[in-house]
Amino acid sequence: MSALPCRKGAVVVTALVMTGVCALVLGGVLSYVSYATRATAVYVGDNACRLAAQSEIELAKAAINDEFNRSIARGAHIIGGTMGSTVCSFDWFGVGDSTAVRRNIGAQNGRGTSVTLDESVTNGPCTVRVRVGRINHPANAQWADVTIVAEAVRPNPGGTESRQIVAETVRFAQQRSKVFNNAYFVNNYGWFQGTGCTANGDVRANGDMYLDSGCKINGGVYAARNEELGVYGDITNYGTMDSYSTYRSSTYGVSNMARPLARDPVTGDVVAGGYVAPDSATTQAKQSRIHANEERETEMPFIGDLTSENSDYRQWIEELRASDPSLCKVTQGGQVLVDKYYDGVGPSGDASLADNGVLILEGTQSNPIKVNGPVVVKSDVIIKGYVTGQGTIYSGRNVHIVGNIQYVNPPSWSGKRANEDNSTKDMLGLMAKGNIVMGDYTESSWLSSIRTYLTSQPYVQRYKCDSTDDLIGYPETFGGSYAATEKVTQMGSASDADHAPGGWNPSTGQFGKVREVELGTTHTETTQTWDSWRRKWVTTTTEVPDIGLATVYDRKYYESVANDDEISSRCSTITRIDAVLYNNHGIFGKLGECSINGSLVCRNEGLQYSRKLYLNWDIRLYSGSSETVDNNQVGLAKASDSPPTTLDWCILPPGVVDFDAADGEGGD
Repeated sequence: MSALPCRKGAVVVTALVMTGVCALVLGGVLSYVSYATRATAVYVGDNACRLAAQSEIELAKAAINDEFNRSIARGAHIIGGTMGSTVCSFDWFGVGDSTAVRRNIGAQNGRGTSVTLDESVTNGPCTVRVRVGRINHPANAQWADVTIVAEAVRPNPGGTESRQIVAETVRFAQQRSKVFNNAYFVNNYGWFQGTGCTANGDVRANGDMYLDSGCKINGGVYAARNEELGVYGDITNYGTMDSYSTYRSSTYGVSNMARPLARDPVTGDVVAGGYVAPDSATTQAKQSRIHANEERETEMPFIGDLTSENSDYRQWIEELRASDPSLCKVTQGGQVLVDKYYDGVGPSGDASLADNGVLILEGTQSNPIKVNGPVVVKSDVIIKGYVTGQGTIYSGRNVHIVGNIQYVNPPSWSGKRANEDNSTKDMLGLMAKGNIVMGDYTESSWLSSIRTYLTSQPYVQRYKCDSTDDLIGYPETFGGSYAATEKVTQMGSASDADHAPGGWNPSTGQFGKVREVELGTTHTETTQTWDSWRRKWVTTTTEVPDIGLATVYDRKYYESVANDDEISSRCSTITRIDAVLYNNHGIFGKLGECSINGSLVCRNEGLQYSRKLYLNWDIRLYSGSSETVDNNQVGLAKASDSPPTTLDWCILPPGVVDFDAADGEGGD
C-alpha cells in the first residue's frame, strides 16, 4: 500500500485561519484586560478620591470649629440674652441662609477671626478643592448648619480620570456644657485646703489651682490661662491619689457613688470616663495627672434671661413639652408644683411682697419631689429632702440648700463597675442665676466661718457679669463681697423691674426681701402680775408695736428673698447632696461631713466642711459614657464649645457645585 499525496495549499490556509482566530481571541482578551484594568483603575481612583475629599472635609471642620471656639467669649450666654434680645455666639457664622459657594467662613459682625480654605491641596495622588456651600444660621438661633463640599480629582493609569464630589452638612450647636465633665469646676480660682477632701473625678479651673498636699484627687487636675484674671493657670502642689487596690476596695469611702474604673475589673471592658487608677500612688503617677497652664479655657457661659416669655430657655421648654406632654414638670404626691414656669405666690402668702415667685420644695422618702425635664422658677428655690426622676430646676436668683438632698433611686457603681441601668436612675440639676447657698445663713457662725471666702482674694476674683444679672444685683464687674448689700449702679439696674426677683428701689439701687418689721401701728396687750406686797394680782395695759412681714430693700447676695425664718426653720446639718450644681456666681456655705454626688460648677467657691468632703462625679454626665443621660430629658445647662455633628452626607454629580465661582472673601 502507498500513502495519499499531501495538499500543501490547504495547510497554509488552515494555518492562516487559525492564526486569525487566535489573533481575534487574543485581541478580545487584551481588550477585555485593558478595559478591566481601566475600570479597576477608575474604581480604585474613585475610592481614593472619596477618601481624599472626606479627609479634607474633616480638616476643614476641625479648622472651622477651632476658630469658632476661639471666638467664643467665655462670658457668653448658655441660652438667652438680654431682655427682649439675644447675644448669640453663633453670630460668628453670620445671620441668615447663604447658599453662595465660598472659601471664607466666620468672623461676622466683628466676632473673632475668619477661616479661609486653600484654593487647592494635594492629598496623595489627588488634588482636592474644599468649599463652603451653605451657611444657615437664623437670627438668635443657638445653632448653625454648615455644608462643606470637596472635589477630589486624580489621573488614573490608561489616561482616565477619577472625580468625586462629597458634601457633608454639619451642625454647630449648643450641647450639654463640658464643664459637667468634672467633679469640681471653678471659673476663677480653684482651691482645696485641708486633708479631708476627696474628688473622685477630674477637677478644673479657668485660672490658678491650689491643692493642699493632703487633699485627694482621683482624676486629672487642669488649670487654664485666664486673660480676664491675668493668671497663667498655675497648679500649686499635686495632692495625693488612690491606687487601684485602694479605690476598688469595698470599704473605700462612699464607694457605691464613686465613678467606675476605666477598665471593668471583672470583664476587662474599657469604660469611657472611668478612673485610670495607678497600680500604686507614686509621685510620678500623681504628677502625671497634672495639666497646668492650658492655653484655652473651658467655656463657662452665663445663664441668660430666664423670666421673659421669649427667652430661649422658656422656648426650649416649650419645644420639649410639645414633643412630650409629660416633660417640664415638678410634682409631689400627684400635685403639680411647677408646670414649665413658676411665678406664684411665695411662702408669705402675700403676692405683693418680695417673696413672690419663691418656691419651697421638701421631699420625704414616701412623698418625694419628682422632677421631669427642665423647669424655670422666677425667684429663689429653697430645697431639701428626697428627689426622684430626671430634670433640672432653674432658679432666677439663688438656690438655698437647707438640708440633705437624696435620690430615691440613686445610681450605683458597686465594685467600681459600670452599669447601663444607671442611665434611668434619678438625676437632679440645680441651676442658679445667682448663687447656691448651703446651710443656715441666719446663724452668726455661718457668716463668720466663711466670710473670708466671700470677700477676699484669691477666693473672690473680679470678673465681668452678664448684663441680665443686673436684675439680681450684679454690676458690670463684680469682685467685691458676696456679704455686701446688693446695689447696682454700673449697668442701670432694673431696666425691666417687673422681672427683678424681690423688686428694686430705684432711689437707692437696692433690692428687696421679706423681713419682720414694725408696721407703724400698735395694739393693746394686757398682762397680770402678782403684787406680793399688796398680795393681789395687778393688771397692766400697754401699747405694743405691731410686727408683720414687709418688703425691705437691704438684701445681701447670700440672703434669700423670702423671710429668714423660711431658711432657719428648715435647716439641718448637710451630709449629702445628690445633684448637679451650676450657677452664674458663687457656691458657698457650711456643710457637715458631706458627699456631693454629681458635679459642682461655679465662678467662685467658698465651702467649709466638717472633717471630710467627697466630690463624686456622676459619670452619666459624660457624653461618651454608655450610661449617659440624654440632655433633652434632664435639661442641664448648655454651651457652644461642643464638636459639630453630622446631619447629612452624600456624593454629588459633577456640575452641581461651581468650585471656580468661590472667592476668598465669601461673595454674596
